Amino acid sequence: MMESLVKDLRFAFRSVLKNRAFSAAVIVTLGLGIGANTAIFTVVDASLLRSLPYREPERLVHLWETNQKDQSVQREYSYPDYLDLKQQDRLFEDVGGYSDRNVTLSYGDAKERRQAVRVTSNFFTLLGVEAELGRTFSTDDDRSGVAGLVVLSDGFWQRRFGGDRSILGKPINLNGIDCLVLGILPERFKFAPVADAELWIPLTPSNEEVSRRYQHWLNVVARLKPDVTVQQANSGAVAVATQFQNVDPQYHKGAVIKVVPLREQIVGPIRPLLFVLLGSVAFVLLIACSNVANLLLVRSTARHQEIAIRLALGATRWRLVRQLLTETVVLASLGGLFGLLLVRWGVDLVLAAIPALQRNFEQSLSIDSRALAFTATISLLTGIVFGVVPGLRTSNTDIHTLLRGGKRSAGDGGNRIRKLLSVAEIALAMVLLIGAGLMLRSLWRLMQVNPGFNPQNVITFQLSLPAARYQSADKAGLFYQQYFTRLESLPGVKGAGAVNKLPLVGGTTGSFQIEGERAFQPGQEPRVNLRTVSYGYFHAMEIPLLYGRNFTESDNPQSPPVLIVNHTLAQQVFSGNPVGKRLKFPFLDNALEVVGVAGDEKVGPQDGAITPVAYFPLLQDGDLATSFVVRSSGDHTSLVNAARQELKALDSDLFLYHVESMEHHIANRPATVMRRGPGFLIFGFACVALLLALIGIYGVISYSVQQRTTELGIRIALGAERSDILKLVLKQALALMVTGSAIGLVVALALTRFLSTMLFEVNTKDPTTFGAVVFLLSLVTLLAAYLPARRATRVDPIVALRYE
Repeated sequence: MMESLVKDLRFAFRSVLKNRAFSAAVIVTLGLGIGANTAIFTVVDASLLRSLPYREPERLVHLWETNQKDQSVQREYSYPDYLDLKQQDRLFEDVGGYSDRNVTLSYGDAKERRQAVRVTSNFFTLLGVEAELGRTFSTDDDRSGVAGLVVLSDGFWQRRFGGDRSILGKPINLNGIDCLVLGILPERFKFAPVADAELWIPLTPSNEEVSRRYQHWLNVVARLKPDVTVQQANSGAVAVATQFQNVDPQYHKGAVIKVVPLREQIVGPIRPLLFVLLGSVAFVLLIACSNVANLLLVRSTARHQEIAIRLALGATRWRLVRQLLTETVVLASLGGLFGLLLVRWGVDLVLAAIPALQRNFEQSLSIDSRALAFTATISLLTGIVFGVVPGLRTSNTDIHTLLRGGKRSAGDGGNRIRKLLSVAEIALAMVLLIGAGLMLRSLWRLMQVNPGFNPQNVITFQLSLPAARYQSADKAGLFYQQYFTRLESLPGVKGAGAVNKLPLVGGTTGSFQIEGERAFQPGQEPRVNLRTVSYGYFHAMEIPLLYGRNFTESDNPQSPPVLIVNHTLAQQVFSGNPVGKRLKFPFLDNALEVVGVAGDEKVGPQDGAITPVAYFPLLQDGDLATSFVVRSSGDHTSLVNAARQELKALDSDLFLYHVESMEHHIANRPATVMRRGPGFLIFGFACVALLLALIGIYGVISYSVQQRTTELGIRIALGAERSDILKLVLKQALALMVTGSAIGLVVALALTRFLSTMLFEVNTKDPTTFGAVVFLLSLVTLLAAYLPARRATRVDPIVALRYE
């Protein structure tokens, strides 16, 4: 048996080398399909199948506070809530918290902003993560009065300090405070909710954070007890939520505690997308295999004489099928090897399309034994499954007819199989094209959303004032006034303003009561997005003022507190013009008078609804971390350089960071990124599928014309016009297209529902997309069939009648 197998393999390799053009076509076609599938499998394996790099990760959960009305809302906890959750030792073995923030890293004369995370002292112990060098935080490292401490990520340590071990125990300056480096985290460690974090510092809450139960800012993770399931934890958390409501009915009315497995928290939003990509590349592989099967069937025609001789010499049909299958498996294996060469490139393409994967799982995306096993398995199955039919067909040969030099008739079963394969290719290509069309149409609709401001010719940058030197609102306000004056005097500047959070990034929310009117019931208070803006913000962003007045330089700490609301808040709460009303917020001592109503701008995701917004004047609020917006008609690079120079003239210790255009800011919001990259990726798969389908149709029609040469010659000899022959051949191609399209439409209607969560203002049965794809496939089919059809019209009747 082994000797026979070795002979089959040797013959298969000789056949591959002898038929180089045919072998190259098969290897490249299968390689594209297998490589794409291996790349997607590598990503799915890293994100969905592998264990998270923590101790017993299945017991780790993320806790959120939601409400009974809308449990899709995920809200952080206040610090008092966190302390109460730590007491739930019946459900949780340990509970920890984290909150991300940006810090200013100073070294010498240079300064830069870095992503940091404040964590409770038990955070790393809870995850089961130990430092690669030094140590992580220990008990009481987060209590007030402890000297500054910091733990570094491996990536930051390598980039900033060149992997120097002597940095342990030495201070680095963060926000003007010297912090001792305690340890270096393992290279593979990433905590996905804050995957870009480089610095980890103890979470020491302020007095206000400790006492204010309504101030939600702390993310909470927990480790379940060994005998507690997620379902049991969610059931047990009902009593804890009731406790919250009883202790603080004003701000916790209707509160619900939601326990989410940590893996679900990390990959939940992208899981449907990964399955869609996996299905897409599977379709590409099926189309590639159909094409290869077609090529094998065509090649089998040329081998009938060889097969007949083998049968005449005593070979059994099973022996021939085994030999032909060996050849197919060898070709598929070579295709798999070629596909492996494309995997790294394919993985990089997927990471570029879905940045969340790169942030969270890049270090796990390696071509390891699991990926190699997947490639080997899929190559072997491809060779066997799609080599069986051509093998059986080739071995089913009429020895006597072929040995006499005869040929198969044009209407044999092989031609029917080729037509069925072409129909399958068209159907699969249609499904992919419709999916890609829906995704791209959804992206286009998202980009057409009116953000409520004019993003063109606006540059943004951020600035953070050190609290040690700008602790009072007066000092911060004076600095902002001087800087705005300098910015507005720069050549080409049409307006300059500042906001604590740029549009489309969400932010802090709060509730209020209306002074002098009936108080809202606990849990029924209007919730609004809280924004702090400068007096020039609305002008710079070209947001219209509908009622009342704008903020001015006079709205400073010495003047009565005021605010501006957006149109949505005015309509939902006041049903008209609220100018003159006074609103009372729980975190402020005095009520604020509404002095104006601004037009609606998108402060949350592009695909979300317009939310109520309350704007506070920057000079009264005194935020230290601020984003500037500058509208100009000049070159952005020179404008930023000039803005840096003006900043240095005011305070040489300050610097600008996160510089980008507003259009770039919008284009890189999660709602857009999660549609743009995958949409173009699926579109790329669809284009490959369309090309393969085109090749398949061309091959079938060409072979059919060749087989019908005698028939076509007779028709022409009997007086058929060239146009009649053209119509006859094109009609055959259109019949394939109509059948394939009908099947593809039915399959697409069934499968596009899985795209519903990824679409924006586009129905999964969008007639425009379906119609455009049908038209495109019809056009491509006619183009693929035109050359063979044109060749058919040039058949010489004399030559055709002598063909046999």
